Amino acid sequence: MKKWIEKEYSQWVYYDDVDGKIIGASYKVGNMNSIWGAKIYKEVEYILGTYIDSDYARRAVETYWDIESRTLINE
Repeated sequence: MKKWIEKEYSQWVYYDDVDGKIIGASYKVGNMNSIWGAKIYKEVEYILGTYIDSDYARRAVETYWDIESRTLINE
C-alpha cells in the first residue's frame, strides 16, 4: 500500500509501506507560498509539473502510480 507523509520544509513524500521506498513527492516551488511541484522517482527523478496547491500535486503523483500499476510491460 502506498501512503503520504509530511516531511520538513513543506514537502510531502509518497512511499510504499512494504519496503519504505520513496516513489514520489509534492513540494513548494522556491519561496512561493501558492505554487507546488510534483515529481516521481523511478530509476531517475521525473518532474510531473507545477500545481496551484499541494492537493493537486499529490493527486498527480497518485494518478501517475495508479496508471503505472495498470500498465503491462512487454519484454
